[in-house]
Parts: sequence; C-alpha cells; structure tokens
Amino acid sequence: MLEGSSRVGFAAAMSITLAVMSVLLFVVWQLATTEVTPETKTLQDQVRFLVADLESIKDHLNRAQARQVVLEKEADVLRQANRLLRQHESDRQAELGRLQAELDFYSRLAGTGGTLSGLELYRAEIIPTGSERVFQFILTLTQNIRRASIISGKTKLDIEGTLGDRQVTLHWPQLSDGNTPEPTFRFKYFQQLEGYLTLPEGFKPTRMLVTLQENGKKALAARSYNWDELQSY
Repeated sequence: MLEGSSRVGFAAAMSITLAVMSVLLFVVWQLATTEVTPETKTLQDQVRFLVADLESIKDHLNRAQARQVVLEKEADVLRQANRLLRQHESDRQAELGRLQAELDFYSRLAGTGGTLSGLELYRAEIIPTGSERVFQFILTLTQNIRRASIISGKTKLDIEGTLGDRQVTLHWPQLSDGNTPEPTFRFKYFQQLEGYLTLPEGFKPTRMLVTLQENGKKALAARSYNWDELQSY
C-alpha cells in the first residue's frame, strides 16, 4: 500500500512540475514579446514566485523518488525472505518425510507393531533412463528380524498396459533381453533388487505386478502398483 501511495504521489508531482514549467515558458515568452511597462515588475515577481514553487516541487519530487527506492528495496527484501522461508519449510517437510519412512522401515524389521510378518515387498520404484523405453527398477524386500532365518526365492515382474488399441500384459522374457533370468533374492532381514526393463515401441504402461515366491513354499507375496505412482518417489 505504501509503495502504491508513493507511485501516486510521484505521478502527481510530475504533473505539477510539468504544469509549472509550462507557465514559466509562457511568462518568459510574454516578457520577450511585450514592451517594458509598469507591469513588468509584477511579472518578474510572479516569475520569482513560480521559480520558488518549482524548487519546492523538485525537492518534494526528489524526496518521493528516494522514498520509492527505499520501499522497492524493502519489498525486495520481503520477497527474498518469503522465498527462503518457503524453501526452508519445504526442506523441513522433506526431511520429516524421509525420517518417517526410515522409522516405518526399521519398525517393520523390528516388528515393534507386535506382528511377525514374513516375506514382504516394502517398496517398488521405477527410475527413467536416457531412453524412453528403458527403465530401472528397484525392489526393497523385507522380513521381520524376529524370524532370524535366511529366505530365498524368485521375483516375477509383469507390466500391464496398452499396445495400439489392445490391452496387453508383458512378462519377464518380453521385458528383458530374453536371456536374463528373473530376479532372485536371498537375505535375512532385507534386500534390494535392481535391474532394467525394456518396453516395446508404442507400449504405454499402466500397472506393474510384482510377485515374490519363497523357495519351498506355495504362498505368494504379491503387490500391484500404478505405473505413474512408481515414478513419484
């Protein structure tokens, strides 16, 4: 509001200055074209009065300009402070989110919730690469540390999507080079599996299905993920 008031005052001062200068030019023209008469002294007095007014207006204008500069600097400082504050809050929220994720992860491992969970897929991530068709996958597998035994098995990856106008599901041989075996796991507490998926030309993925099969057991641990959500980590 202060900045707006200064701009209004500045515009008003400029208008007054232009008006006074116009009057002075008119008076000077009259003095140059009119014969010397008794009224000349009166006109000279008016000129001196107008010059004094003009000096006063110039002084006011200079003060208004200085005030405007100060207000603009204050506004710039406030903008920078607000920017830093928002960045600090964003960083703080990100750090809290990271710490909460770590707490959830280790709570799951320690079984502090009172349950002895078996093999689970804790997180799945998809990371774009330099190619529009190739993606890196990262799977984080866990089991409760109270089980205290090594588990092993294999992982099955399937991608659902559309190819042209058809709904299709791609299986591991179609997502790899054909010679790469399906990812396997062997761990006691947790493990990360990493690899790459290659999608066919024109294929638009919508969901990823992950199935974990522990050796010697029929039970499966399976989860389904929306493709776009997998890339939001």
